Amino acid sequence: MALIDDVKAVCDRLAPLGWRNALLAITSGQLDIQKPNSAALKTELTKTLTAIDRTAVGFTDFSLNGSKAITAGSPANSLLYHALASPNVSNGISGFATLKEIEIVENFVFGIQPPTLASLKTRAGLTSAQRLSVVLFAYEYRPARDTCTRRQADMVFSRTGVARVGTRPAVYDAPNRGFQSQVANDPFAFQVCPARYGAFIAVQKKGIAASIMRAQTGDDLLDVWIPIHKLFNGSECISGLTLQVDYSTFHYNDKIRRTRAVTLGLPAVPTTAPFQFSTGIAQLSTDPSLGAGIVMPVPHPRLVEQASVNGQLLTFIVPNGPKAFAALEPGASQSADGSEIRSAPAYVHARTEVRNGVTIDLNNDPTRPDVNDTVSTGNYKALHHVDFTGDGQIDVSIPALAGKPELAAGTVPCYSLVAAPDFFPSAGQRELFESVPRAFWGVAPFPLCDTRLPANLQMPGNKFTPGDKTMTAIVALFGPAPSGTVIPQSFDATRHSCLPDDCAGVFAPGWDVSTDRKTIAGVKVQHLAAYGLGSPFPEDSKLCAALSTFWPAVAPDASRSMSPNSGNDTLRATVAPLTDEEIGQIGALPWDGVVGPKVSTFGGTEFLDCEKFLHVDYVKNALEGRFTPRLTAQVSSGEYKLRMQAMAKSYSAVGGDRNLRFVVSFRKLSAGDVELQRAQLDTSTVFNGEVYRIDMILGGSATQQAHPTDFRRSLLPIQDRQVFLANPKTNKAFSKRANQTVWSLV
Repeated sequence: MALIDDVKAVCDRLAPLGWRNALLAITSGQLDIQKPNSAALKTELTKTLTAIDRTAVGFTDFSLNGSKAITAGSPANSLLYHALASPNVSNGISGFATLKEIEIVENFVFGIQPPTLASLKTRAGLTSAQRLSVVLFAYEYRPARDTCTRRQADMVFSRTGVARVGTRPAVYDAPNRGFQSQVANDPFAFQVCPARYGAFIAVQKKGIAASIMRAQTGDDLLDVWIPIHKLFNGSECISGLTLQVDYSTFHYNDKIRRTRAVTLGLPAVPTTAPFQFSTGIAQLSTDPSLGAGIVMPVPHPRLVEQASVNGQLLTFIVPNGPKAFAALEPGASQSADGSEIRSAPAYVHARTEVRNGVTIDLNNDPTRPDVNDTVSTGNYKALHHVDFTGDGQIDVSIPALAGKPELAAGTVPCYSLVAAPDFFPSAGQRELFESVPRAFWGVAPFPLCDTRLPANLQMPGNKFTPGDKTMTAIVALFGPAPSGTVIPQSFDATRHSCLPDDCAGVFAPGWDVSTDRKTIAGVKVQHLAAYGLGSPFPEDSKLCAALSTFWPAVAPDASRSMSPNSGNDTLRATVAPLTDEEIGQIGALPWDGVVGPKVSTFGGTEFLDCEKFLHVDYVKNALEGRFTPRLTAQVSSGEYKLRMQAMAKSYSAVGGDRNLRFVVSFRKLSAGDVELQRAQLDTSTVFNGEVYRIDMILGGSATQQAHPTDFRRSLLPIQDRQVFLANPKTNKAFSKRANQTVWSLV
């Protein structure tokens, strides 16, 4: 069946769901997608439209050059494609396109005038001796604010894609044109979030000739692959050829093998599961409603599992030696840019002892109350744990293109990460990095798209090359820059993103990917690799979350959820506070299963009563299914930024070292809040916009005391307690000490 016939089926289904009326309204009655036959529809979709209302919600960032429902080779200039694919188009709509239906219209955009390979080569500006290539990309259609130029809604591409693990199958959220991790009827479940890949005819250019999101110093001289034309099944993709596009995937997890072989130096470590494995991580989706090229993580009942071999728990002997975090901590070398080089997992869970086949929770052993001392002493069998993260490559086979003189031999694969869950899917790493002053952070949250390193050069069957350093760069489709000089209004997409600007960078070592080195021709080449992350991933996640939100778009800031001795007194402050509800001080949904501090009285004195940092066990919580994205998933980038501004204002007002302060309570106030109204009366000042209540004390690791009845908890004397009602819009706050009744303006 011809592409236009498939497009007609899409239009016929969607027309009565509000789409016909919406497109007629946007075009002053010119575009009618309900036609009696395919020929009439094709004529309708390819005619020039003289009126497009770009003031309508969802269409404010439609390309200024777009004047047709379908513009050959240009999704951004195709009004129908934009309407179906943009998450901001929803007014008057009662039903939305499936991802497969969007793919059908997308393929029609590229296939309505099928180019020849020769014409694509000419378009790319190549000489007779130069060649195009078949290249794999992860890609998305995005609102203008999240594109390379920010001038229009457009496609963006990267040669690194990111999917995320979970405990339930993926569900496509059609109104938001994407995937969500939340499960409606189970707050403690995570839907897996896939990544979408496509094969494209692409050209390699120097960075100076490419449109690169957040271009880095030195990009002008680096080679960048730029997609030109999408490849898909059938005879309408490339003129004169009938294509069969067959994707293939490979992913592997090498954490336990490397822990044993590299960190512990054990001989003859197997390359079979669970030491190293390549099944149960991710695979190509077979769901017909999702279309081609969807790499889907395999859901598992739990985010982590106990490792076993032939029915026996798999253990390792914990070596004697000082530990900082009650884990197996191999240490790391450092690259010139400060990122850590790790040839094995950064931190390995070591707080589950196995004795005579029985597990012992060292966090909860009253005979050995100092868990860090126990792990440092070592010489016991600790249980390995498995997670289902990994990295790999996405490749393609297209027999009809083999041996064509316009194309280079072979294909260029895409790097694929299957990463930990994103607890802030509505708050992007790049957005926060660009909008929040660096002084606010403990460690600046560099997005992965800024990294210039090759992909994992040590994976089995590796096809990546050492010089291919723009793997995580995000680029635009080949072609002229968009028209216009004014950045249009556009709105955030509240969905999972599979591109690297929504991922953490590789500082120390990151949440999504780490780095290692491989010696090639006598030169040590640094490259990306997932096996340098914690084993299992929650072991490293706790450190990221507790150290002033190391990687803020992914790791919630848990610095106020537990005692302040997190091992790094310079990264102790709460910088991106979670609310009382999000850490379980109110309600029953702490994001990490750790209920935040409470005020307790001992000997007539009030203390802040906290779980001890070293006794908090994210691996155990993951095994027990206690993590939840329910509340954090609702936090947008804008909300996240406002919280940070409120916190920064409070630190500025109180003065001194912010690392010596401990946040007792953080919550957002309503306009009718009694305290807020009293403060406004006291100061003759009215705050507009969001107001946050921040209750803090003087309390660092030096002030904490032992709990009299629970070795797993610590007490902080309540000293110098101050309350702030901070208004980020004005950068002002109401302030008073706990023993005062009148508020002041600061």
